Amino acid sequence: MPDRDNFKLKSPDIIFENTLTIDLGNKVCLLERIKSTHTDDSTVIYIPDEKIIFLGDCAYGKTTNSLFHYKQSLLLTMIEDITKYNAEMFLLGHESICDLNEMNIYWEELTTANRAVKSASLEDAIEYFKADNKREPNDNELFFIQAFVNDQIIQSQ
Repeated sequence: MPDRDNFKLKSPDIIFENTLTIDLGNKVCLLERIKSTHTDDSTVIYIPDEKIIFLGDCAYGKTTNSLFHYKQSLLLTMIEDITKYNAEMFLLGHESICDLNEMNIYWEELTTANRAVKSASLEDAIEYFKADNKREPNDNELFFIQAFVNDQIIQSQ
């Protein structure tokens, strides 16, 4: 393992603003900076001939003031930025490789939970969810609802 106490990061050789295409000889990689619910500087890497996209942590939420949340204001833009690619496989920072069906379920659960949250009230959000969807939220949706409620709390501070 490298000695972390003496580790020094080198300055980058290449800097890009929004997009960068890298031709590795037999593989083209498209890098794009996207809006993200996780950080202000997320970059995805898409390999067109493999139909695979590396998302890192950009599709996740973040913690602010000890509250885990997804930024409601960036959610739909982030999903649009990611889904515009013709990807069939998705590599996230903390998951196994996800196929298109798994990601579509993830996006659906996120957006369904997002639509239910209109205030900083968890109880109201759950009631909105039940009324709109004619069912109880599943465990993932409950987690996302809480995260969007937390975002409402953070935005109101």
